[in-house]
Amino acid sequence: GALGHGEMWFHTDKCDVERPHRGSFLHSVEVPSTGGNTRFASLYGAYERIPEALKRRLDGRKVLQVYDYGTTAPADIDSYDLKTLLHYWQPLFVANPDSGRRALYVSRLMSLAIEGLDKAESRAILDQLCDLVEAPDNVYEHVWRVGDLVMWDNLSCVHARTDWPKNEH
Repeated sequence: GALGHGEMWFHTDKCDVERPHRGSFLHSVEVPSTGGNTRFASLYGAYERIPEALKRRLDGRKVLQVYDYGTTAPADIDSYDLKTLLHYWQPLFVANPDSGRRALYVSRLMSLAIEGLDKAESRAILDQLCDLVEAPDNVYEHVWRVGDLVMWDNLSCVHARTDWPKNEH
């Protein structure tokens, strides 16, 4: 695909723009013999797991969302020239506009800094939050069959993909 081959860490589509995509769709036309699965993690579930003291400390803060389409793994904030990449400071906690349910709006691939925190503390808290997102009991893995169509709400979940044989699509 356009994003290259291999595993891609958890992320949400277009969180690096002012108005992120609300939903996304994937439709399988061809699937590899193994791998290429899409993993989904609940941002609602992650929010509910945040200790109350940390929720209070982070409430109202923003998170810097950046994506370099040339990579499938996260980079250190100092390795980016933000003038050359789409980026946006999004709320760290978002609310579903229909239900009001709150979600933790972070991903290991795209979330680089928390507003108002120094680099080391920001990274440590983001790692802690991403661990909550990626907890095995908070993840569903979709094993694709030809013809499958999956759609999801980008405010309530992040997605990732698993690797597949390099000689297959």
